[in-house]
Amino acid sequence: MKKLVEINRDVELSELARILNRDASSISPLVELLRSKGIVSVDEIEKIFAKTSEEGIRYVDGLPEEVITLFIRDSGGAVSIDRIENTFGKDFTVIGIGWARRRGWISIENNTAKYIKYIPLDKHREYLKIFSNVSEVSIDIYNDSVFQELVKRKLINVEKRKVRIVRLVIGVEEARNLIEQGTIISRLSRDVIVSGMWRKAVLKPYNVEANPPVVYPGKKHFFKEFIDMIREIMERLGFVEVRDDYVIPEIWNFDILFQAQDHPSRDIHDILVVDGYANLDSFRDIVERTRNVHEFGGSCGSIGWRYSWSLEKASRLILRSHTTAVTARFLSIYREPPVRLYTIARVFRRDNPDARHSPEFTNFDGVIMEKDFSFRKLLGLLSQILRYMGIEKYRFKPAYFPFTEPSVEGYGYVPGYGWIEVFGAGMFRPEVLEILGVNSPVGAWGMGVERLAMVVYGIDDIRLLFSKDIEFIRRFPLYKMKLSQ
Repeated sequence: MKKLVEINRDVELSELARILNRDASSISPLVELLRSKGIVSVDEIEKIFAKTSEEGIRYVDGLPEEVITLFIRDSGGAVSIDRIENTFGKDFTVIGIGWARRRGWISIENNTAKYIKYIPLDKHREYLKIFSNVSEVSIDIYNDSVFQELVKRKLINVEKRKVRIVRLVIGVEEARNLIEQGTIISRLSRDVIVSGMWRKAVLKPYNVEANPPVVYPGKKHFFKEFIDMIREIMERLGFVEVRDDYVIPEIWNFDILFQAQDHPSRDIHDILVVDGYANLDSFRDIVERTRNVHEFGGSCGSIGWRYSWSLEKASRLILRSHTTAVTARFLSIYREPPVRLYTIARVFRRDNPDARHSPEFTNFDGVIMEKDFSFRKLLGLLSQILRYMGIEKYRFKPAYFPFTEPSVEGYGYVPGYGWIEVFGAGMFRPEVLEILGVNSPVGAWGMGVERLAMVVYGIDDIRLLFSKDIEFIRRFPLYKMKLSQ
């Protein structure tokens, strides 16, 4: 209070803190105490600050429309646009000609700019100079059409800040009398009590109903936590995680899964092609089995696709479009049962982003090979995984996939949104098993992890999983698996 009396004017809380050489957070309780006793008032107001942008700094001596208009005038009144671009550069020319025409200073005829008039932009350049350093903006300047034009052109950047103004509401003499009567104490200490200082001091009252400060402990992002939960579920079920590269040849993504080379999903409009081809010489056994099954059906009773299979197309590099390419490839290494493999990784497709689609997303694929494994057991395993995730409301629907038969689609229910497809699954076809060199039945599935998270968290838009809104992220609790079921 003594410092407020000395200053004897309205002062920002931050300025008062600088004068006292203390943090604003440390003097806020004292100011609040003075306010509660009717000694000061504290008003929160909004102030506007502005600073000329880097582009604006370049125009301090002349805006593009001024420079180009004067160039045309001094060059005889008519100049080709090509000459202007060669002189000033394309970007500067486009901006300058656009604004000069808008102001009615020039006209364009047959790729030639002609001079009409010129009015100096003194006020524009003055504002650019004034705000070359961060400065407060008065209401009059802020509402000025010239200033607003510069803001819209991003030549001046504007920031609004809320500040607290402290004002002494009692007379100076009354304030001095209070200072002489005693000191204001916001915290009792041993020295204050022993010395008896507290008898003369004004004590800050304790508000026992005040909420304690909110502390947010560090934790994993809820989507990362969800992926880790899936990994724990699979490890508890005896599955081993496998990984592979983002860029792979088409043979792993399509051909070993008995997907015909003229299938629409292999068109460049659906996949992301990388420049180059892989050398498949070290995989000759798989290449030959793939060629034989595609062309003639192999020895599994299939008739194949009856075409001339192309090794060049199978060697073409792409960004993988699903992670069955990973689990299936590892099956060609681990051919004897029992085998339980899974992978969780990013995949890439040509797709338009919306509430349920993205050109880059996370796949959760798995394969299980056992001598007596069946489609019924696969549905049971999938049901168990979904329940462990906490998805109680789900259903299966018959489906078709090129590499499984029988096949099924799985749907989960999002409250307020409806049913969404979250996975496809089925038993690998005999053609796929022959290509992989496997003699036992194999169940496989591929799940969209973002869609699974939508169902688990009740989110209606997968883009929210990558939100930068810290408050949105904080309100997600730690998720626990339902392994008791």
